[in-house]
Amino acid sequence: METIAKPILLSGSSVSPLEVFYAADAALIGWNENCFDYLKRFEEAVCRTLGVKYAIATPSCTAALHLALLTIGVGPGDEVILPDSTWVASANPVAYTGATPVFVDVCEDDWTIDPEAVRRAVTPNTKAIIPVHLYGHPCKMDEINAIARECGLYVIEDAAESMGSLYHGRHTGALGDMGCFSFHGSKTVVMGEGGVFTTNDERLYARARFLGDQAKHPTIRFYNEEVGYKFRLSNLQAAFGLGQMERLEEIVAKKRQVFRWYQEELEGIGGLTLNPELPGIRNNFWMVTPVLGPEIPMDAAQVLSQMERRAVSPRPFFYPCTDLPIYQSRRREPTPVAHRLHERAFNLPSGAEMAREEVRYICAHLRQVLTGKERQNPVTGWLARREDFLRARDSFPGVEFVNPDFKTMNCEIVVEDVGQLTGKLLNRIHEKCGFRRLFIRQRLQPDGDCDGLRRLGFAEHQRTPLTQVGGAWIPLLLQPYGEAQAYEAVFSKTFP
Repeated sequence: METIAKPILLSGSSVSPLEVFYAADAALIGWNENCFDYLKRFEEAVCRTLGVKYAIATPSCTAALHLALLTIGVGPGDEVILPDSTWVASANPVAYTGATPVFVDVCEDDWTIDPEAVRRAVTPNTKAIIPVHLYGHPCKMDEINAIARECGLYVIEDAAESMGSLYHGRHTGALGDMGCFSFHGSKTVVMGEGGVFTTNDERLYARARFLGDQAKHPTIRFYNEEVGYKFRLSNLQAAFGLGQMERLEEIVAKKRQVFRWYQEELEGIGGLTLNPELPGIRNNFWMVTPVLGPEIPMDAAQVLSQMERRAVSPRPFFYPCTDLPIYQSRRREPTPVAHRLHERAFNLPSGAEMAREEVRYICAHLRQVLTGKERQNPVTGWLARREDFLRARDSFPGVEFVNPDFKTMNCEIVVEDVGQLTGKLLNRIHEKCGFRRLFIRQRLQPDGDCDGLRRLGFAEHQRTPLTQVGGAWIPLLLQPYGEAQAYEAVFSKTFP
């Protein structure tokens, strides 16, 4: 079975010109009296989208969880219950406070924290529960909240992976006393790094806002009566995040489409199941996660190894936290489901902008690994065009191919001297690499032109005004004033 030359990566975000525009605007004018503008807009967008009253943007979800625990006074001697199946960042903030994380098992049907195990774990020292909406599937929040009310506990949702997931029509992050999200570059909604704390409780919000901004005195400047924390997101990141939040439904729809493609391509493999989606739930399917049934004579580690050899970048299901050296002593009762999931499940590439051809390629190879049978040659569509290009590009020394797009078959080329370009060379690039349109960039003076490129069949595609700053040429993208000192012109040639 043919294998592609470059791996298909595990995750990938969906970014549009909207996020780029907001971020550029924040970079240009988001300072001084405007330094919190995008932060406020981002927090308002989170509240509006999730249906919560209050939101505080933070540097990470870990910071948001830490802030939530500090807000309710968790400290030494307290216990916090959380699932054994989760990324260690769910547990570490508990350790930061000096409290004790108590790990319990997860449910077979949705991989999230088991309410009955939670009930067994409650002691007089228990202060809070952290249900984790694992891989995007919401926890059984009605049952968790009922236990919390009965026992006088706080519920802090670790919603890091679940932006856009719904629990009986309500967004995660709006279901407990507090919620915490991640905008890490691998997540559904991204800003590189970042998080947000959410709540409907005015008292909790006020306390969290106070502690997260260095515990500033409300009336006396630079006078602090408590130890505070620097848990504020930057305005630049918030600008990017605002664009992502405004596109949330579009991005979630893309993620769910990718999951449906996996369902279709993997149908009929005995003993293989994918992520759950219980009645009343909308799973954002942050990660596509196959689980190997007992009839499949391989474990997850063996499948991961085989898929990596086939240029696919999968990853293991989270280790149970109690298997990690730092938390082994915290195991109070067995967690068989968490351990079985780690041994039998794994994550496949799940980027929001994945193409059907990529999913088909991955699934064809997974089918071969699990069954020894091929359904079809998996290298099709744009993946096949990429392979043809990788084999042909060495035939053109002196030509650099920049960001080739194998779906549209457009590519920018760079040569040391544009005067060396000939019609014959361009036609050879088209014939051997298959590109339908080639682009070339040239910096021009305000009255400059490129007659040589025009004679080769290039037409001006776009022109960006430039100004020189510190020896570098900078685009005048959003400034409403200033004279251009030069232009960056992009020329394109389309082949019949």
